[in-house]
This record gives sequence, structure tokens and C-alpha cells, in this order.
Amino acid sequence: MQIVIVGLLLLIAVLIGSALFIWRKYGWKNKKHLIVMLIVLAAAVQLINLKLVMTGH
Repeated sequence: MQIVIVGLLLLIAVLIGSALFIWRKYGWKNKKHLIVMLIVLAAAVQLINLKLVMTGH
């Protein structure tokens, strides 16, 4: 279970990092939909991660 939680945290970091990279490289106006999609995906993965942590104890 610990590996899954760490893996999900890494996935969250990659998604947010990708959103920040795209924002810096292309700008907010050019890639707004992609940046928002990546942030929403990161939030969804965080909710799954939180649920796993809560049920693990």
C-alpha cells in the first residue's frame, strides 16, 4: 500500500510539474485548457491518494 501512495504522489508531482512547464513555455492563454486539465487530474489523483491513506489506518 505504501508503494501505491508514493507512486500516486509522484504522479501528482509530475502532473503539476507538467502544467507549470507548459505554462512557462507556452503561456496561459495559449494552453489554458491543457493546464487546467493537468491540474484537475492532479487534484483527482490526490483525492484517490487521500482516500487510500484514510482507509489504510
